[in-house]
Amino acid sequence: MATVDWLSSLSNQTILNPRSHLIEAHEYIGEHGERKVAVDCACGNGRDTLYLLEQGYHVYAFDNDRPRLKALSEHPLLGAHPNLDIQISSFADYKFPRANLINASACLFFCTPQDFNTLWGNISNSLKKNGIFCGHFLGKEALEPNEKLPILTHSQFELEQLLADYYIISWKKKQEYSANLTGKKRLWLIHTIIAMKK
Repeated sequence: MATVDWLSSLSNQTILNPRSHLIEAHEYIGEHGERKVAVDCACGNGRDTLYLLEQGYHVYAFDNDRPRLKALSEHPLLGAHPNLDIQISSFADYKFPRANLINASACLFFCTPQDFNTLWGNISNSLKKNGIFCGHFLGKEALEPNEKLPILTHSQFELEQLLADYYIISWKKKQEYSANLTGKKRLWLIHTIIAMKK
């Protein structure tokens, strides 16, 4: 998905189609005869949350944007669903349940470096063995030397270190120009990753 779509969807209250990498990630979970649990990080207006509910997960969704969560909680397909737990929370403060799948799509680059370390530890501790992580990261490779940005980026090496305890299912890279994340049009390197915890 293009970066421009990520930010334009922030103010769009209609439920969009789920992201394709989440659909692919779900296929690796399969049916294990247990209650499937998923966490939708920074769930926004619920585009991925709805898909997870439709696939039979008990979904824990969180975001720190109160208006968007209010709209999600009032949505006729989502708000009263018995398998949905919605919370207002920051990345670092969220208490993750044990989960089969954690979705962090189009959100991790808004995390501070300090909060990210806490968040990533919580994600890894939350996932069961063979649990699936899927999400986006922004690459440092497209940056100028010593360039400072108000959003979080990772080098290829840093991502490989983060994912050392995972089997990589899919790792796609895409370059695109966008001004939506920082207000200045520039080239971004987007990593879309699906990984299984060892």
